Amino acid sequence: MIHIAVLAGGQSRRMGRDKALLQLGGQTLIERVIAAAHPLAYPCLIVGDPAAYGHLGLPVLPDRRPKLGPLGGLYTALDATAAPVLLLACDLPFLTPGFLRHLTDRRGPHQAVVPYAAAGLQPLCALYEPSCLAAVESAIQADQLGMRSLLHNLSLDLVREKDWRPYDERGLLFANLNAPEEYERAQAALLKPGIHHAQHQQ
Repeated sequence: MIHIAVLAGGQSRRMGRDKALLQLGGQTLIERVIAAAHPLAYPCLIVGDPAAYGHLGLPVLPDRRPKLGPLGGLYTALDATAAPVLLLACDLPFLTPGFLRHLTDRRGPHQAVVPYAAAGLQPLCALYEPSCLAAVESAIQADQLGMRSLLHNLSLDLVREKDWRPYDERGLLFANLNAPEEYERAQAALLKPGIHHAQHQQ
């Protein structure tokens, strides 16, 4: 069975505080991601500090390979579950259940199902098969910690714009909040009519 892993272990250096717990539209960023994933009814876990995220009522796994960024989080999730992992960054507050279901429904012979947008590959909103674990371990051993470099060593099903655009009427699907100005833009977007309910559509 697919497992959903929400990455909350980042240092949030650019934001200056724990971005997972920033409020947006009456929920924290991580709560918005969890809410988008909830209708899929797959087991969900958080990769991060149990002391910071234990109140959310989900299993929280500390990084098994600390200080390696998202690659270490993916390693933790794959190693802990021995199952396909839908990896989601905690700072993608405009994900929708419909889009996440589209990703999981595309599961097939490839090692990873990865959206491709104008900004490039989206490795922190992607489905990874257990067979990726060996490539992740090799990347860690080689000190090649970039997620996009990992993808070059996997067989990919690329989710092109024509496939994800129907789930992105507002153009915010892959908006991630790394810096205060991005957070401010997201807050402004929420004030626009209709955006409050976008997460629950599809």
